[in-house]
Amino acid sequence: MRIKFWQKTLAALLVVGVLPIAFVNAVSIQGTRDRLTELGVTNIRERAVSTANAIDSYLQGPLGDVVLVSKLPAVIAYAQNVNDPDLRRAAREVLAAASARSVNYESIAIVSIDGTISAASITTDEGTNVRFRDYFLNARAGLSYISDPSYSVITNKPALFFSAPIATTSGLVVGVARMRANLSGIWDLVEADSGSVGVGSHGFLVDDYGIRLAVSETKGHRAQAESLIYKPIAAIDPEVAKKLAADKRFGQKTPDQLVLDPLPPLKDAIDRQADSATLAYNSGSAEQRAVAARMHTKPWTYTLAVPLATYTSSADDSTVSVALAAAVGILLAAIVSLLLTRSIVGPLRRLAGQAQLMSSGTVDIETAAFEDVKGDDVTHEVATAFDRLGNALRYYAATRGEAPAGDLR
Repeated sequence: MRIKFWQKTLAALLVVGVLPIAFVNAVSIQGTRDRLTELGVTNIRERAVSTANAIDSYLQGPLGDVVLVSKLPAVIAYAQNVNDPDLRRAAREVLAAASARSVNYESIAIVSIDGTISAASITTDEGTNVRFRDYFLNARAGLSYISDPSYSVITNKPALFFSAPIATTSGLVVGVARMRANLSGIWDLVEADSGSVGVGSHGFLVDDYGIRLAVSETKGHRAQAESLIYKPIAAIDPEVAKKLAADKRFGQKTPDQLVLDPLPPLKDAIDRQADSATLAYNSGSAEQRAVAARMHTKPWTYTLAVPLATYTSSADDSTVSVALAAAVGILLAAIVSLLLTRSIVGPLRRLAGQAQLMSSGTVDIETAAFEDVKGDDVTHEVATAFDRLGNALRYYAATRGEAPAGDLR
């Protein structure tokens, strides 16, 4: 296929003018976008680590209080003789006083060595057997313990449980001090990250099995909290599922009834036990950048995520502007090439047509003229050259007394 002159002109204008400018701008915008992303990730990391540390610090408070309760003389005395009503009365008083230290403390209790709650700040808790709970088993073994959020068998609501062994001066464990605390303290910290580092930013806390324990979406929607948490980021191992079911972690639900909300990059970070990890994933149609920070008090991971467009929107807007400018540049180049080629090619075509007529004898050589064809300097020079050629032919014909040869027609 023959390439026309205007197409060549357009290609030249694009190669020399429009494309280099578009390329330079595209590279510059991508560099700006990368720097904005890097700055955003740094900002996210600082906030994520800060919130993870805040949750760590918060957990130490209730744990310290329950350890303190386990060492109170009235508590130790009653744990050694749970049938004494006077000792029970004294124990209830100190338990109620300890429970009043925070609005997040729902109940503090003494659990006998057989797993039965024998005295509590809320007397309706008494008589409940919790021997299957991890917090009881660990404390009875002599360890202070913080549970994962679990449904209480008493309130049937998710709660945190803190426990510590009650031991005699000789070190013999005679019972367990147990605290039940609501999740408001943790939820407050996680919800505070909603929009904290940009529009659309949100945080969520997962345990070492990848089960969501808190999400910032509960802000203003605490009534729907139970439908927003307990969503695993990956399938739960069957052996782990049995353990969670035995602990009644999810109340009447079993692990296989939980709604799976997969997030492979976070699962990989948890498996690697990285102190912090940068994640990139899609949520719906929005690309997300996130930082996962591992906690220390519990093997939990706090993740703060932000839509990438929150940081790169200015660069993205520039990309649109450059694309529009390139489109306008291409349009102008096309118009210029058409006008330019028309001003050159049109007159040249007329010259060629007239020369063709003269050579074929259709136009009398004596009357043929080219200088009346208007055009640019080049066209004028070509027309003048044709006129000189015509004059030479006329002179030749006149001096020889004959018509021009056939091959000159």
